[in-house]
Amino acid sequence: MQVKDSRIPLKHEVRPYFQPILSLQNQEIAGYETLGRRIRQGRIESLGPFFKDPDISEDAHLLIDRHLREFAIGRIAASGDDCWLFINLKPSWIYRTYKRSGLLPTIELLRKYNIDPARIVIEITEEEFTGKLQELMQIVELYRQFGCTIAIDDVGSGFSNFDRIASLQPKILKIDLNILKKSGTHAGYKALLQSFSILAAQMGASLLIEGVETKQELQSALQVGARYVQGYLFSKAEAELQERGGFKAMLQAEMNLFSQKEFQRYSQIFNFSHSLNPLMDASVTIHSPEDADAVIERAIQTVSDSCMRMYICREDGSQISSNYSRCENMWRKDEQFRGANWIWRPHFISNILMMNLQKQGILSQVYTDLDTSLQIQTYSCAIGEGCYLFLDLTL
Repeated sequence: MQVKDSRIPLKHEVRPYFQPILSLQNQEIAGYETLGRRIRQGRIESLGPFFKDPDISEDAHLLIDRHLREFAIGRIAASGDDCWLFINLKPSWIYRTYKRSGLLPTIELLRKYNIDPARIVIEITEEEFTGKLQELMQIVELYRQFGCTIAIDDVGSGFSNFDRIASLQPKILKIDLNILKKSGTHAGYKALLQSFSILAAQMGASLLIEGVETKQELQSALQVGARYVQGYLFSKAEAELQERGGFKAMLQAEMNLFSQKEFQRYSQIFNFSHSLNPLMDASVTIHSPEDADAVIERAIQTVSDSCMRMYICREDGSQISSNYSRCENMWRKDEQFRGANWIWRPHFISNILMMNLQKQGILSQVYTDLDTSLQIQTYSCAIGEGCYLFLDLTL
């Protein structure tokens, strides 16, 4: 008689649990990620160790995974709710199943339960993939053509590389929770998180931050432009679907707090920009580096403590002034930057054109300063004829 492997659950022992994903756009539950649980002897156990065990056959993994997937799709179909269902699929499973059978079982289940494919988010999970990326792209495209939304899970972890992101063109980037947590205390991870925000915006994808456990982490998610959030701050995975607006009051309160802080910060910058108005007069004449330095030395008297660096460039990108940098409440002048050219910086030309068109100063996005590794923004404004004042501001 064959001895049962206790590591492999029986079908009647497993259930899908549902962790809500919140939309910051309307502060309601937008969907659920389905996570497997094993119920035995009254205890609820995660199926994570089972699916990660390399000594258990892929066939056993697939059997339980498909049972859970059908259970979850059936529950969502019967609920009457029009929320999304996020389904985790390993690239290797998708690839091998389709190559072997020519079928995509998830699509067959959607047909079976007559569920709108627009409600399904196919989450391509983080794992090393040794097959041909081009063929994986073609298979993922079948889900997209059927009407499903494509997401990439654990962006920023080991195997979710930029090549895969660019190739699969997901509509949702789900950020690895470790990056969010490390970004709170580590400037490098904060910069990495912001880079994914920019990447999402450039490719027309939404940012989903998972692993949000504290209100401070929610504030960090708002800071980088997350559209969706998920984590224990709201709810762990539960056996039942939850009230759609159950977290609205808390989200609205935190978003109001975020907006108040941001309005206050930008108001300070706006007031600061007004103090520069006398310098922005077109009658200011700058012919030489000495003229430019004189303008900055007058401006130093009016700038706020958040200003860490000032310099003046011509519209061709060449710096005409010295660099003036704040160091321990003192300003240091560095003439070696005269003649440096910054035309290579992203958005330099577009910002010059924007300032000329709008006849007012502009503020850059937050970025990490190359010299100090501080998080800064640059305020720039036209000054005199064909010259522009740049001020680097710490957050």
